[in-house]
Amino acid sequence: MMSMERREYSQDELRNKAESYCARAERCPLQIRHKLYEWGADSETQGAIMEHLEAHGYIDTVRFCRAFVHDHYLINKWPKEKIKAKLYQLGLPSGDISLALQDIDE
Repeated sequence: MMSMERREYSQDELRNKAESYCARAERCPLQIRHKLYEWGADSETQGAIMEHLEAHGYIDTVRFCRAFVHDHYLINKWPKEKIKAKLYQLGLPSGDISLALQDIDE
């Protein structure tokens, strides 16, 4: 039987991986925390990396909400209520969600 060993990353490696993950597409904080957990980051390390990502513009919940609304409304043709429910499910601030939903011209 082959054992599946989880590689341990340093905080710098985790930060670099998170930066790369965020640079490829808009991500919400919940998605990033989930990815950091998968990579083996403890809660203290996750917090430090999340602060770094926010301070350097890798995470922006308003930008994420706007991109999500654009993609799911205009491209995927999701109804407004479904988009709103999904954004709430992702734990995003209601003010950011409302702001992004204003971009929809019905």
